Amino acid sequence: MDPKKYEAEDFLQDPSFCDYCLGNNEQAVNFWNEWISLNPERTKVIQQAKDLYGLLNGNHTASQYMYDRQLFIKKINEHLSLPGYIEPDNLYQPGRKLSPLRKLVLYASATAAAFLLFFFLTPAIKKVLSPSLSVSPYVYGEDSKAGERKSFQLTDGTKVMLNAGSTIKVSKNFNVSTREILLEGEAFFDVTHNAQKPFIIHTASMDVRVLGTAFNIKAYPSDKTTETSLLRGSIEVTVKNDPGKVVILHPNEKIILLNATKEEVPVKASQKIPVSTPVSQKYKISGLTYSRMDSSLVEVSWTDNKLVFDSESFEDIATRLERWYNVSIRFENPDVRQYRFTGGFDKKTIIQVLNALQLSRRFEYAEYETDGKVQIIIK
Repeated sequence: MDPKKYEAEDFLQDPSFCDYCLGNNEQAVNFWNEWISLNPERTKVIQQAKDLYGLLNGNHTASQYMYDRQLFIKKINEHLSLPGYIEPDNLYQPGRKLSPLRKLVLYASATAAAFLLFFFLTPAIKKVLSPSLSVSPYVYGEDSKAGERKSFQLTDGTKVMLNAGSTIKVSKNFNVSTREILLEGEAFFDVTHNAQKPFIIHTASMDVRVLGTAFNIKAYPSDKTTETSLLRGSIEVTVKNDPGKVVILHPNEKIILLNATKEEVPVKASQKIPVSTPVSQKYKISGLTYSRMDSSLVEVSWTDNKLVFDSESFEDIATRLERWYNVSIRFENPDVRQYRFTGGFDKKTIIQVLNALQLSRRFEYAEYETDGKVQIIIK
C-alpha cells in the first residue's frame, strides 16, 4: 500500500515507521524524514501516528523502554517470590539461558503489560485519531485528480468510474456482511447484485442503499447541490438532515438536495419526465435531463468523456470546467456569472470550449499561467 494513502493506524503497522518514532534505526529515520519533507500535505496524519505511537510506547526512548520492561519483570518475580529473581541489569545478558519457569514469567508478564496498556490507553487512542471517530472504518480507496477520470472494479465485481477531483474509500469489512463506501465528488456505479449484502454509499449529505443497479452520484462539497441519478433498478436514499425519511428512486429519476442553502432547486422545462411535487423544502425529485442535441443523458455524459450543459449558469459551468481541465477560473463581472448556456463538447480544449460559448453570449477572457497552473479571467 502506498504510504500516501496511509491512515494513522496504517503507519503504526509499518515496522520502519515504528523504528523512526523510536529513533533507534538511522536508516528508517533518514527515510521517513525525507518522505515527510516530500509530502508536506501528510504532516497532520503523520503527527497523529507519532502521537499514537507515543501513547502505545509510553513516550519512551529505546533505552528507557527496555529499562522499564526489565523493572516490570523484576517486580513480577518479587511478587511471585520466585527464588533467585533476575536483577534488571543482568536480565538480558547475551548468551544467558533462562529456566522454563522464568521464560514463562517473561512471556506472561509481557502479555499482561501489553493487555493493560491497551485497556487503559484505548480512550486516549480514540482521542488522538479523531474527536468523533476512533479508528477509520475505511482501509483503502481511489482518487482522481482534476482533469482525470478513472475506472476500476471493486472486489465484489462492482464497476466504478470516478469523475475529476473525486475520492472513494472502501470499508474494512467490505463484502463481508455489507458493502459500504465513502464518496466525495462524483462517481458512476454499476453494482453487482447481492441481496444478502446491501451496497451503501455514504456522502456528506445523503446515504444511498442499493442491491444491484446502475446510478450516478454527484457529491462535491463545494457544489450547491448533491444529486443521485438512477438509470435502472431502484435505490433508497436517506437524507441526513431528515432522519428516518427514506426516498425511493425509480429508473430515470434523480434526487436533488440543496447543500446548506435556502434557494429553490431549479427545474428545467426541457425535462421529458414531469417533475413531482417536492418531497421536502430541502430536496426534490425530478426526471433525468436529456441533451437537446442527441438525446443523451446529461447526468452521465461525463462517463463517455463528453462535457454537456443544459441551460446551466456560467458560474456552475466554470466549476465543471475547472475540474475537467484542471484550471482556475475567476469572474470580474458578476453579471457574466448568470449567463446560461446549452451545449456539448467532445474532446475539446478549454480554449475551444470558451470560444464556442462566446458565439452565444458576449464576454472576453484572458489566459495566463501561475505556478504551473492555467488561470483564466472572465470579463
